[in-house]
Amino acid sequence: MVSFFSKIISFLLLVFLVSCTSLIYQPDRYLHGDPHAYGINFKEYYVRSYDGTRLLAWDLKSKTPNPENLVLMFHGNAQNLSSHVFNLTWMLDKKTDVLIFDYRGYGLSEGTPYPKGVLEDGIKFLQLAYDKFKVGNYKRFIIYTQSLGGTIAMRALEEVPWRNDISLLVLDSTFRSPQDVASSKTHGLLWWLVSSEYTADRELTHLTMPLLVIHAPNDPVIPFKFGLELFTKAPSTKKTFWKIEDGYHGDVFFIKKGAYREQFITFINNLSL
Repeated sequence: MVSFFSKIISFLLLVFLVSCTSLIYQPDRYLHGDPHAYGINFKEYYVRSYDGTRLLAWDLKSKTPNPENLVLMFHGNAQNLSSHVFNLTWMLDKKTDVLIFDYRGYGLSEGTPYPKGVLEDGIKFLQLAYDKFKVGNYKRFIIYTQSLGGTIAMRALEEVPWRNDISLLVLDSTFRSPQDVASSKTHGLLWWLVSSEYTADRELTHLTMPLLVIHAPNDPVIPFKFGLELFTKAPSTKKTFWKIEDGYHGDVFFIKKGAYREQFITFINNLSL
């Protein structure tokens, strides 16, 4: 009888673990949007992560010559780059190139997402984008992260020695640890089912680059307190918080008839070079 109940408990724990993992990573393989349909000039290519996993990337070109900004995007947990990229394609009209990639298991990237592997994917593209920035004639190197992408990028940035060369790190609707979000969502009941391994140090001492935190008080996915916590703890001496009263989750550039788009461009143009 004891053995039977032990098996039942083990099975239920496995179900919980799988469920929590699917909350962290929700990839799909569909093409949600094609930049060609919008006249966007872009290059599609593949990069090998550190363990050899083949990852898809899109390098979108500015619509104006001599772009001043290079933006690397770490997208959120659902779907794949073909949906998330359209959050930033408007920047192509603003002297900006945009580089976006899919973590393993997302879209046409090989493999299955798991914390260590996804972290290594993030480190790989940080270095690739930085190399592109150094050889290009860009003025600014911006890392734009949304939701889960912020978690991945913050931990990956611990592994690169050049992080203070970053012109701006944007943390949009994000959080430090999936475990903290799980605890908040389940009122402290199931936090232990989600690993805190491969997340940034709780004190965030490495976030010394210029920082913009964006979060909506009404965010139904990631509670506002997590964005506020990131802003408060980051030691950057050049940090700004945008409290998006009329937004929800990751929609800052789609509300108020795009008003925040111009505000963002003004913001980056005022960054010290």
